[in-house]
Amino acid sequence: MIRLIWQSWWRRKERFLLLLFGALIISAGLSYLIGLSETSKGTIVDELQKRWSASYHIVVRPEGSRSLTEADNLLDPNYLSGLDGGISLAQYEQIKAIENIEVAAPIAMIGYGTYNLYLDNYELEDEGIYRLIEEEVINDGITEKRNETHSYFTYGNDAIVHQKFIENEGDYFLGPIFENIVVVRSILFAGIDPEQEAKLIGLDKAILQNENNHYFTKEDVAEIKPLYDSGSDDVPDVFSFPVIFSNTSYTDLQTNYTIEKLDLPFDKSEASTTLERAEENGGRDYLDKQPGTVIRKYTYDDQEVLEELGNSMSGYDMVTGDPVYENRLKFDYITLDNHPSQFQYKQVDSPFQERWPYAYEIEVQENEGMQGAYEGFRKMNSFIEDGMAPLIAPYWIGFYDPTNLDISKDPLNELPMETYRPASAELVLDGDRNPVNPPETLKPEVSPDNFLANPPGMLTTIEAAEMIRGDQPISAIRVKVAGVSELTEDSQETLDLIAREIEEKTGLLTDITLGSSPQPALTNIPSINGKPEYGWLQQMWVKLGSSFTLFKEAKIGYTGIIFSVIVVASLYVWASSFVSLLARRNEFAVMAAVGWRPSQISRLLVVESALLGVFVAAVSWTIIGFVYLTEDVSVSPLRFLATGIIAFIIYIIGAVVPALMARNISPYLAMQTGEISISKKRLLHTRGILSMSANHFLGKWKRSWLSIITIALPTSLLALFIYVGFRLKGVMYTTWLGQYVALEVGPIQYIAIIIALVIAVLTTFEITWQNVAERGKEIAILKSVGWKNGTIRKLIWSEGLFTGICAAVLSLLLAFGAMWIFYGEIPFDDFGMIVVTALVPIIVGVLGTVIPAEKAARLVPMQGLVGQFGNEVSEEKWMRKFIITVFAVLLLFVIYTAARFILSI
Repeated sequence: MIRLIWQSWWRRKERFLLLLFGALIISAGLSYLIGLSETSKGTIVDELQKRWSASYHIVVRPEGSRSLTEADNLLDPNYLSGLDGGISLAQYEQIKAIENIEVAAPIAMIGYGTYNLYLDNYELEDEGIYRLIEEEVINDGITEKRNETHSYFTYGNDAIVHQKFIENEGDYFLGPIFENIVVVRSILFAGIDPEQEAKLIGLDKAILQNENNHYFTKEDVAEIKPLYDSGSDDVPDVFSFPVIFSNTSYTDLQTNYTIEKLDLPFDKSEASTTLERAEENGGRDYLDKQPGTVIRKYTYDDQEVLEELGNSMSGYDMVTGDPVYENRLKFDYITLDNHPSQFQYKQVDSPFQERWPYAYEIEVQENEGMQGAYEGFRKMNSFIEDGMAPLIAPYWIGFYDPTNLDISKDPLNELPMETYRPASAELVLDGDRNPVNPPETLKPEVSPDNFLANPPGMLTTIEAAEMIRGDQPISAIRVKVAGVSELTEDSQETLDLIAREIEEKTGLLTDITLGSSPQPALTNIPSINGKPEYGWLQQMWVKLGSSFTLFKEAKIGYTGIIFSVIVVASLYVWASSFVSLLARRNEFAVMAAVGWRPSQISRLLVVESALLGVFVAAVSWTIIGFVYLTEDVSVSPLRFLATGIIAFIIYIIGAVVPALMARNISPYLAMQTGEISISKKRLLHTRGILSMSANHFLGKWKRSWLSIITIALPTSLLALFIYVGFRLKGVMYTTWLGQYVALEVGPIQYIAIIIALVIAVLTTFEITWQNVAERGKEIAILKSVGWKNGTIRKLIWSEGLFTGICAAVLSLLLAFGAMWIFYGEIPFDDFGMIVVTALVPIIVGVLGTVIPAEKAARLVPMQGLVGQFGNEVSEEKWMRKFIITVFAVLLLFVIYTAARFILSI
């Protein structure tokens, strides 16, 4: 039987060459898609799995904390710092008790406190009037702002100045008599659960390692005590609580202090006269015009101020851990001034929709300050009630370094962690919408109503937050769930169930943040307080659920790729076997006449396909082995084995139907040509090339459908991929994770489609070749009566055109059906874009008929009338040489790979 098969292949060398070419295409395609997809990062799922991590899985927030941006599944990157309580400790305990919750870490943004800190002593020696020039230089990364203030004070002759204060009831152009540099700063306090925060980000491991620092213990308790012991109930209370102190400032602020001694006499005999002269000439205005001599200069950056505050509170040097000799904090308490507050956004049109599909503008807020009304980016809600603000007395227990926290810093899945670091922003467009190149990175400022502010400087316990803020102190709870280590539908279901349970038991809002990714969005920073407009800042907003969305598309896409290629390959093998059956019906009829049983003929076709399957499996394994030996990659043994087995199975499956059809061959049936029965009539009157092609196309409808389905499957997949790409414009191509995944694995889908379409071309070629071969006499007659070669070509091309049109219609129906099944919608907005893919099957259908059409055009009428299609004798030599060359190359490739393998062992 093997010898008979080889002789049959050798007699039909053109078909044998086509079989080998198809086998090589299938081998290469399966090797790439199945065997090497893991090595080449070939699946979106593989890439998503690597990025399947986050600082927390679910964020729980109070009712009413959603903003308009969340209608687009976008979470504000500044959202944590602006949440002002709303969750009770009872609700928190309910969440902790839910099964499968591994960590539930609350954060309570308590509010902003103002502190006064002595930095240095003026060390004045001479009596006189002094000018203090305080200059703040704030570099926010985009602009450098300078604020300069002048104040005046005296040194010496205190009684005279004190009398002036009494006479003017404190409203005097000379300030209080100070001998020290005092800085006023605002700091944000936050409460945490120390145990849960340690589990979430390893906060306990970030405490500076020296004997004076420690993390929260049971002995570190919060309490309420009177400001001073007077025995009266009218004394205000002070909230005393433990704090750990961040050792990092993120603000680029420098404060310069310059002390000048005015050139005015101020000894005892002339002090009164000098003050009276100043009063008569405008007070401060008069002093502003007086020259002075610089006697001292001091410069402090914000990091130094932070360290001085830490040193003053702790009694230890923050950097060295050595004791410091004095506590320089002016007061024993700090005033709690303002509540945290959220930004208010309004949606605006993006200046560049394709790059930034989402754009928002900050709504300017009206605030009241000591100098009157002013504009800010956040609403400053004061704690003052009945003329009093809460007084707090934090006591230090340790310093921590936020850079040592176990926080995900992967830019592809980073989540807001404003408790420990500020949000980021880049100026990409100026106020006139002109690009800023390179983009300028914005830095936080000290004022709490600015766009970017420092994270909390002091952390205390959640019990302290409740003591200060009341029954609902918690702003948000960051939840980690057990058993969601892998990106699967089970993980998504687990997160959905827990989020739903939290909402049902507590009435709070939940968002699943695991599987999210930063998405660039624009925020317009308008003009405030008469200053120029900042422009447009790019921020990494959080696109909720982007990994799950990509995972869903990947599951559709990658499974569809493999399925489509395998089906198309099977159809190609089926078509090849079917065409081989049609071409050899006379041969099989003779075999049946001389005693071959139908089962033997069927077995012959199966064995032929099995031999080709073995060849394809061997070539596939050789390709994968070559890549393994020549590249620094690892190949899964299971994938390696599966590639060859699938190749073999494809060829076996493709031979089943033709093998069954071979059982029905009889000498009588062998005398028929094609599938047009003598009793059937033509469906169309033959009036030209198109009607003649249509009749041939419809007359051989069974084999025509093989070509149609083979072309339609990959084309429908192409249409689906294009739709998915545009549908995910806000996920795949705008989130950082989506961009990364698209760059890493994007080509595999289209390579697979190209492979499938090449196989479809081969299938169409096989079937058209057989169709033309069966019509040799008809073509010979047409040429005998005057048909030109060009007309014959058009006749065959028209059949390919009909095949392509039918495949186009079927591919669109399949694509739209898949979209409806997976997404529940027909994409009318992208309808035109998807319909354009219908050109692909038409081109493929025509391409598959080019060579058969050329063969038919060159047919000599005499050869056609005697049943000889083409000049096989003249082509025998080059065909034999070509086949020998192909096998020689393959043999050398196998020997080379085997040698490399032996040497590697």
